[in-house]
Amino acid sequence: MRRKLLAMDLDGTAVCDDYSMGRLSEEAIKRARALGHIIVFVSGRRDIDMLTMGEEQWGVDYHILNTGGKILRCYDRNVLYNKLISPEVCKSLITHCLNQGLQLQICSGLTWQVTCMTEGTMEYAKDVGVIPDVIGSLNETDWQNGLEGFMATRDWDGVAEYVNSEPGCIDIMSAGISKWKGIQILAEHLGIPHEDIITAGNYYNDIDMLQHAAVGIAVANSLGPVKAEADYITENDNNHDAAAEIIFKMLNHEFDVPLL
Repeated sequence: MRRKLLAMDLDGTAVCDDYSMGRLSEEAIKRARALGHIIVFVSGRRDIDMLTMGEEQWGVDYHILNTGGKILRCYDRNVLYNKLISPEVCKSLITHCLNQGLQLQICSGLTWQVTCMTEGTMEYAKDVGVIPDVIGSLNETDWQNGLEGFMATRDWDGVAEYVNSEPGCIDIMSAGISKWKGIQILAEHLGIPHEDIITAGNYYNDIDMLQHAAVGIAVANSLGPVKAEADYITENDNNHDAAAEIIFKMLNHEFDVPLL
């Protein structure tokens, strides 16, 4: 059996709603890796968000984070790729939010800062186990070399308007990245052909990678538009080991695609 690259979205796909990994899914991942397949978590999460999974996050081969903007090798925590937002944009956005009193969350690696604290942010911080630093000036950030990304929650509309984002957008990252582009970069690095790339997801930002992979899979709890683009829809949802179902079928050659 040729080596596969299985890239699975995290929230709503590979993990349960409480951020845990199902026992069957965890065992299936171990089995697939032991057979030489590459298992990847691909997510809009940032490093700080991965802390909600504890040590379970390291049970795969790679993380593709920031919606494709960062690739991390798990066994040695080595960053293989990281597309940063330019210093000029970072300076302008942070200054604007500080001047306007807008809440902006600054995320880069395990650095987490906010321009002001909110009740919702503090509640999430308790889940993560890290309290972000509250900054009052641009000089308190390391914007000079560029940053991985920003997030807005309470004041997302004011922040999104300033950066010309789409309505409802709360994540801000470098232009031109996507989950599929991150997967392509990793596959090329590993020498895995397109025919051996399998992706799985449940939400709008997963559609691109489902469309372009050799096999795109939607889990049972996926949104309708995601299911419409999938080659296969799982019987199980994310709370009932959809990831294990996908891996068992992969190992049973049900997702094999002939090389061109």
